[in-house]
Amino acid sequence: MDQQALADSKPKILVSGHLPPPTGGVAAYYQALLRSSLPQKVDLSFVQTSTNKRLLAQSGKFTFSNLTSAIADCWRFTRAVMRHRPQLSHIATAFGLSFVKHSLCVVVARLFGSKVLLHPHCGFSALYSNQPRWWQWYFRQVIRLTNGVITLSGEWNQLNQAVPGCPIYFLPNAIDLKTYKGIFQDQEAIRRNSSPLKVLYLGYLGKNKGTFDLIDAAKKAISEKIPIVFNLFGDDMEIGDTSLIKKNIDQAGLDHVVTVHPFADGEKKLDAFRNADVFAYPSYSEGMPMAVIEAMACGLPIIATKVGGLPDLVKDGSNGILVEVQNPDQLANAFRLLSSNSDLRTTMRRNSFQSAFENYDMEMLVLKLVGIYNQVLAGDGRSKAGSAKELPQKTSTT
Repeated sequence: MDQQALADSKPKILVSGHLPPPTGGVAAYYQALLRSSLPQKVDLSFVQTSTNKRLLAQSGKFTFSNLTSAIADCWRFTRAVMRHRPQLSHIATAFGLSFVKHSLCVVVARLFGSKVLLHPHCGFSALYSNQPRWWQWYFRQVIRLTNGVITLSGEWNQLNQAVPGCPIYFLPNAIDLKTYKGIFQDQEAIRRNSSPLKVLYLGYLGKNKGTFDLIDAAKKAISEKIPIVFNLFGDDMEIGDTSLIKKNIDQAGLDHVVTVHPFADGEKKLDAFRNADVFAYPSYSEGMPMAVIEAMACGLPIIATKVGGLPDLVKDGSNGILVEVQNPDQLANAFRLLSSNSDLRTTMRRNSFQSAFENYDMEMLVLKLVGIYNQVLAGDGRSKAGSAKELPQKTSTT
């Protein structure tokens, strides 16, 4: 088969998503996806549908600047569909204005004869369950226009009740694991009995990410003389959050225990993982955070809340500890346990690493994703309802 015939035999896929800057979990995901083998397996085009100029703290909000950017993003998507005429449009979305914008992209793709897979990078509760009835109605109408939804976690099986008959394709987030393997090996070689316990957080900083709960847990830990320090890396969840967080730290007399750092990427992020003993992620609502997968690949025990896709990543007692949302006491108890039990930390470290490499490798994800594309293109995309559909384990840009 000549090169042209080979190219013609590949399915034509348009992926819409977000690349850095700014750098966040979704941007990191699509950057890794485009660097994977996916462009060799399908006839792939990529279109950016999130402006590079926005602040992370403004994501999904209904502001004038976001609205004008959304119009430009929709027009860019429309031009990409007109130019590439994809058989299938793979559209990333999230909560708030992101979902409204990408619902318009769904309509455009269908008008031009493309099948559509919607890929929400957030929890079901944030996008549907915790929303008013008018929004839930709107959500259901958009989902009915698609040929299926790619979901991050088991939480999304609730979609069966909201939109009966909608195909659900389970596809967890994944990363290029080669970048992190050396950090785990270094940790194994050291096998340190670390004191104080070094707790790391990477992500947005703010109430909904549990930052203030971490500060309260730090206060409790210090009062109980637990040897511990915290390093928090990230940007504001809401504008002004970082200043408020630093003020709370100062007022609690924790400036020698809790340090707030700017958002870290590249080597700075790897150094943060390398210098940590435990990764904490006490968020109130989540999809499947890339930072947690990265921490697992580095061999860090995870302390996280029981929300969204976090219970899919963290097996309580195996590679980490799950706690209730907004519960500093449970966080402090988890820190106490891991601080005093180096053997448990070693077991959890190895289990985290093993789970990451068995379940969240980008190339394994690519095989599953191509299988999903082929399944949707082979049928009408709504052949039967059910829970998340499992598939076998084993570009150009616009």
